[in-house]
Amino acid sequence: MIQRIGIIGGTGMMGRTLAPAFARLGATVQVTGSRDPHLEQALVKESDWVILSVPIDKMPEVVHRIQGWLKPGQLLSDFCSIKQKVIPEMMKTEAEVISIHPMFGAVPSLKGHNVILLPTRPGKWLHKVERIFKQLELNTLVLEDWKEHDSLMSMIQGLLHFIHITFSHTLVKSGMDLDKLLQVCSPVYEANFAFACRILQRDPALYTHILMDNQENVKVISSFIEQAKQSLKLIEHNDAPAFIQAFERSRDHLGQAGVEWAKESDFLIEKLKEFRG
Repeated sequence: MIQRIGIIGGTGMMGRTLAPAFARLGATVQVTGSRDPHLEQALVKESDWVILSVPIDKMPEVVHRIQGWLKPGQLLSDFCSIKQKVIPEMMKTEAEVISIHPMFGAVPSLKGHNVILLPTRPGKWLHKVERIFKQLELNTLVLEDWKEHDSLMSMIQGLLHFIHITFSHTLVKSGMDLDKLLQVCSPVYEANFAFACRILQRDPALYTHILMDNQENVKVISSFIEQAKQSLKLIEHNDAPAFIQAFERSRDHLGQAGVEWAKESDFLIEKLKEFRG
């Protein structure tokens, strides 16, 4: 067990979620917030594991600020969605480095959620960090290549967030009566509204940086827009055979996973009906 954990930015959403969870396992946890950078030096020097949980755009600045206080054998981590700016900076320090991406936000329970570990210079720490997250009943995935992580995130976060946010922009521009629109929605369409609204209720700066700080996003979103243009052209020309062929090709590519995910959507829709009731 890692006994002394310090979280810079620990008063934010992720810190408020994981700091008490670490404490329940028996660790001594210190946190600092944006208003008390004067406490960071003591936190760094007194911690075995230093975690940065600050906004994406502030990560390099904070690493530079604490670099002189870190020492060999100490573990440095970040809770950051995009790695291309923070990992190179952390690697300039003398500390061991395991970058971390918790794939969740403020949740009522950690059980069953995913956390990604990127052991860029793990030293003796990887097994200990894995054990802590497993004790918290999180699913851990170890990726050796942080560039692969950012590439995967361009599809999972970049494209999906872009789709939901662009949907909301289109809704605003349409000028349609929102109340009437929702009255004609069945639960499956309400679910899509719900996921778009889930994003819009969060910190806009976070999603801005998730989209703008990952260089892979431009390539993936550009590919999506090109595919959208091709699909639109099929609709404009009423080319049903070609549209069906593309539809079936996508379904075949997803294979059995697509079948299982469709079942999951049925489950979610039934839960949404219960929630509405």
